[in-house]
Amino acid sequence: MKKLFCLVGCMFMLGACGGGKTDSLQELLDGLDLVYDPDLLADVEFTTPQGFGVMVGQYISTGNPEYVDAGFRFGDETLASTGFRLRAPVQAGGGDTELKYSLRVNFNYYDGPRFHGIDRIHFANNKNDPSLMREILFSFALQAMDVAAPRTAYAWVKADGDDLGIYTMVEMVDKRFARARYGDENNAAGGNLYKCEPITGIDNGCSLAWAGGSKGDYLKVCLEEDGCGLQLKTNEDDPVMNNYADLIDFLDFLNNASESEFAAGIEEVFDVDGFLRYLAVAVALGDHTGYLGSIDNFYLYRRPDTGRFVFIPWDHNKSMGLTTCALAPHPTGADPETPGCTDASRPLVDRILAVDAYMTTYLGYVQEVVDTVLEPAAMQAWVDQLEALIVDRIPEDPNLRYTLAQHQAGISNAESITGDLNLMEFVEKRHARLLFLLEGK
Repeated sequence: MKKLFCLVGCMFMLGACGGGKTDSLQELLDGLDLVYDPDLLADVEFTTPQGFGVMVGQYISTGNPEYVDAGFRFGDETLASTGFRLRAPVQAGGGDTELKYSLRVNFNYYDGPRFHGIDRIHFANNKNDPSLMREILFSFALQAMDVAAPRTAYAWVKADGDDLGIYTMVEMVDKRFARARYGDENNAAGGNLYKCEPITGIDNGCSLAWAGGSKGDYLKVCLEEDGCGLQLKTNEDDPVMNNYADLIDFLDFLNNASESEFAAGIEEVFDVDGFLRYLAVAVALGDHTGYLGSIDNFYLYRRPDTGRFVFIPWDHNKSMGLTTCALAPHPTGADPETPGCTDASRPLVDRILAVDAYMTTYLGYVQEVVDTVLEPAAMQAWVDQLEALIVDRIPEDPNLRYTLAQHQAGISNAESITGDLNLMEFVEKRHARLLFLLEGK
């Protein structure tokens, strides 16, 4: 599996993480292969100045997960100074108590060096997933379908000598992500990156429906420091780049172009094929917390070298049977030709799939997913490989919400008694459902 999912085969040399912040594209690619190795459970530790328990207590008291200057160890490599914090929501009046908090490290938050060319890593706690696998399996599926998406791998994490347990490391979507996918030519990694940060309410600000011609129509004040709606995550300090003109022009075309104008021109401003590939995986694997469901968990990136926006998905730990699609006629998810899970406007899906040629291409990709990554024997092979990495460590995890027996039931094809579908139960039922629907297409 390593050969299939590595960006570059060679491993990165020990000393290359130190020093300054100038690094080559090759160093970054090698660093991603080192950190996101799908065949390893990485050994990671953070050393905090005040103690991890104090960090947690401060968050519960204030509701603000602030960075601290912490040491970082990955295997036998160390960095003396990194930005380290809980990945938890900003909440007025205090934060929630968790058995295991998600975590985030920003290597140059305190002006320290990158780690093998990498700026940041997200550590997901998998608290809703008894299999502990859905995030990684979805990532594998996206990569197999050639979708630009974050890489993932397991880590056993400690803080100040104490075990925190099993985490999933997730590559952050940022300038380094863009550079690794699109290279250095023609400023390909220098474009505007917009993150969906939903607003509470009926219109959560991320539908990509036309709301008007100004920045304030798409970014609202909220508890989040950067606002809610569509946050600009790069070029924030550039007055020319941060006026949202590129996004507004795109949304104007997406929503207001005539049918003929849209069909003739959408590929000039948007990576349609990449989106159709993502859509096929999302529908087949039941991604109901993304754009198809709660309209969340995605980025839009405009490549300066092509002038086109790219859709980048994020956060799939509730896929594959852990959530339901409200409008779906089947418990495993939506039918491919009607993929939306609510009545909310989704112009990116609605307008693209209204073009017959794109619908045909998309259904072909759904068939490809069904025949490859969703095929039960293929998925079971991935599950077995991941299980071999973590099964012996699950009883040692002091903060896991699930017993070993619950975990093993959660990855099985047995009929679930919890309401959520077990992992392989979902795979077998979804595979059969899609084979039936696609027959004769």
